[in-house]
Amino acid sequence: MKRTRFLSGILALSMLPVVPVEAAEPPTLIDASGFSVHDENLVYIGADYLNPASVLFDEQDKVPHGVTPPFLKNFDSSVFEHKANWKPNWQPEFGEDSFYIDLGANYLIDGIGFLDTNGVQEWKVEYGEPFNWQELTAFTTDSYNAWRSHSLFEPQETRYLRFSTAAGDSGIAELALYGNKISSLSEKQREKTAAHPSTTRQVKLSAGQQIGFNAFIDDPLTAIMAGGNVREYHNLSWLFDEDGKIKFTQGSWGDMDSYYAAMKKMGISIIPCFQGNSPYIFGESKYPEIAVKKGADTLDPESYALHAQAMYQVAARYGSNSDIDKKTLNVAEGSEPAVGLGLLDALENANEPNKSWAGKASYYSPYELAAMCSADYDGHEGRIQNAGVKQADPNFRLAVGGLLAGGGLLDYLTNMKLWFDYNRTDGVFAVDIINIHLGPDTYNPEDSDFMKRIAEIQLWISQNAPYTELWISEFEVPMDDCETEGVDNHDNETYQLRYAQRVARTYLMAFAADVERMTKFQLRDEGEGVYYNSGLTTGKGEWSKKLAWYYTACMTNTLRNTYFAADLTQDEVKKYFFINNTNGDSIYALWLPSSEGKEIKDYKLTVPSAANVYLTVPGEYAEGTVSELPVIDSKVTLDISETPVFVTVAAAEKTVINGRGQYLTPKTIALSADFSGETCTTENAPTNKTLNQFFRMFDESKAMPQFIYGDTKDLTDPETNVNQSGIKGYVQLAQPCVLTGFSVFDTYGTGKISVFDAKTDTLLWSSDLGSYMCRSTDFISDSAPTDLLRIEKEGGDLNELALYGYPAQPTASEALRGDVNCDKQITVADAVLLARIVAEDKTAKVTDQGLANADCNGNGVSDTEDTTLVLKALAGLVKL
Repeated sequence: MKRTRFLSGILALSMLPVVPVEAAEPPTLIDASGFSVHDENLVYIGADYLNPASVLFDEQDKVPHGVTPPFLKNFDSSVFEHKANWKPNWQPEFGEDSFYIDLGANYLIDGIGFLDTNGVQEWKVEYGEPFNWQELTAFTTDSYNAWRSHSLFEPQETRYLRFSTAAGDSGIAELALYGNKISSLSEKQREKTAAHPSTTRQVKLSAGQQIGFNAFIDDPLTAIMAGGNVREYHNLSWLFDEDGKIKFTQGSWGDMDSYYAAMKKMGISIIPCFQGNSPYIFGESKYPEIAVKKGADTLDPESYALHAQAMYQVAARYGSNSDIDKKTLNVAEGSEPAVGLGLLDALENANEPNKSWAGKASYYSPYELAAMCSADYDGHEGRIQNAGVKQADPNFRLAVGGLLAGGGLLDYLTNMKLWFDYNRTDGVFAVDIINIHLGPDTYNPEDSDFMKRIAEIQLWISQNAPYTELWISEFEVPMDDCETEGVDNHDNETYQLRYAQRVARTYLMAFAADVERMTKFQLRDEGEGVYYNSGLTTGKGEWSKKLAWYYTACMTNTLRNTYFAADLTQDEVKKYFFINNTNGDSIYALWLPSSEGKEIKDYKLTVPSAANVYLTVPGEYAEGTVSELPVIDSKVTLDISETPVFVTVAAAEKTVINGRGQYLTPKTIALSADFSGETCTTENAPTNKTLNQFFRMFDESKAMPQFIYGDTKDLTDPETNVNQSGIKGYVQLAQPCVLTGFSVFDTYGTGKISVFDAKTDTLLWSSDLGSYMCRSTDFISDSAPTDLLRIEKEGGDLNELALYGYPAQPTASEALRGDVNCDKQITVADAVLLARIVAEDKTAKVTDQGLANADCNGNGVSDTEDTTLVLKALAGLVKL
């Protein structure tokens, strides 16, 4: 230990020998305005009753200007009135209290002064390079409200200082450093801590893809379909078998290959969040969350080798790099070794690693998390074999486990950067995505500090890790103002409406703040406690959809190919502007930023005079309800409320379709394509045993939801079994329809059932019937319109089959049939004009388009059959 000297009060001054000074100039007070002061123990920073290290330098104008007796003569420490001590933490299990100072230049440190207020604490002061500290001095606080000075016999030159003491009240309220500046930072020093831009930033997601939520592998696609991205909670312990091999199937309840493939097929981006530890890594059945072997050095990246090697296996299998030596794979039985499947492009390596409520065993300090990230990123610059996502796929991205965005977040990130600066030779901030948990803290999201906090974090990123993405992987909205005593929130209509509005508006605000992904906590309700009403649906097994699910699904669908362009708010109506890069459409999101039931009637929105304008309102259907708005004097008129609505402004006319995933009832069922022989409907059972099998597929339609995403909680299970193999049948629909999905109530065994468009022999869907006593639903891309299906069943048992889609809309030319006067509607005037055309009345004035429209049945001529069709259309008997 370096020899030290204390000056405590004026009485001690005469007893002090002269201290030799090595500096060319006498030591003076160093200006603290150039310091960067950073707490290292950040567990409770931000709590009202604790104080960060910055309080030690907030009254520098009152401290003595030197450490030698002349400066201390007649100094009265009472000038510090009611000064708060540095108190970062009260819990000894989280380790010592410490902070470091970047002086911003190279100084020769000669002395230290401090306001010793109370208690007895042992302090240590270090200097030199971070993580390779050297002891400068030590001292004990044992006075009461006294300014004490501490001179050094051996002054030291340094850029950094580190102070540490035992957890608790530090006993110090103000600190002063004395010495002289030796030099500014050298180029090498500046380079050491320079920001290194990320090089693997993803192509920006569309607004619809940015909308997401947290979910599990056993959540149904009919609930997941509401989002554009999913953060999948995945316990790390699920990945390892008892021999340390990686499991990509979890038995009967979760196959990662098929789950991720289904997400990609639906256009949903999925990011697995591997949270916690595992018995295999820790070595015991009960384990903490920090993913190292018991007793390992948690500051050493190599202690995280098993964790990083698991991340390598995930990136190798699901990333896009197919040029991987399969000898490096470590796959458990049940999954075939594979590489480059192209189903994922990123993963998250923890969940809330900076949480404090579970104790130190589950809390990563910034340095511990940085060490794990360095291993998970690239095996700590390749020092760990077959470890880290970059060693598997250089384009695969690592997201740091979602960090709680409390008051100490920026210090936490800064400390992570310090670790990367001084423990990696490349100085890279070894994550591609900074990932936080943050939501609004006021009832009206627009009134909160939400966007301000995001802006602060974005600024930190731009200065310290440029081009690193920012995700919010969990958010929730405050709702206690809507609770009614004695009423379950699920049954409270006002609560559910406000919840849906606030969730939707928070998503919209995240777009404006340039957050790359926004995932809500969470898809489904969880348990009976604080998370009882946290989902967009009710709990596991029910998944009944709340109004917030419909609002989210509507935004995802409406904004799928759009990108946020501008906040055009100029009055009390919030107005966000989006652009569709695929077709040039513009979309306005409009709402009132309040929670009082306010509404503005007949709001005018200016649009191009020749535009086609459509209003989408969330609520009834997953995709929202769409209607056309007439343009009058370059304006459209609509009502604005606290629910965001979307106005699409398009150059081209669109076909309005509402209810895309509705149940399609077979009109006729037969065993032959020409419907010769016995036929049946869904109401009358046939006598033919084989035909009866197809009848049974559709005889209990009330057991299947009326929309593909419909709730199933109150549905009874179907009972009539279909078990015959090697059969083929045909289903005729009442009109041409677009198929969007299929659902089967699966029972026993496995086999195969397939559905074809019988007119084109195109396979629309098939299933191996691998589920058990449940509804299994699959989505398909919109099929070509058809009214004839062929069903082939080759084995397995099922109880019911459901077809989902929507009636095909007429083509542009078909839509004009019967509109003889070309006024975009069919009226008596069209019937009269058509009759004159049929009668060859030369005085009938009709355009070439009108003549084409008069051929209602498409036989090439206008005749009495066309007149009859128009009259039937007017009577509502047919639809042209």
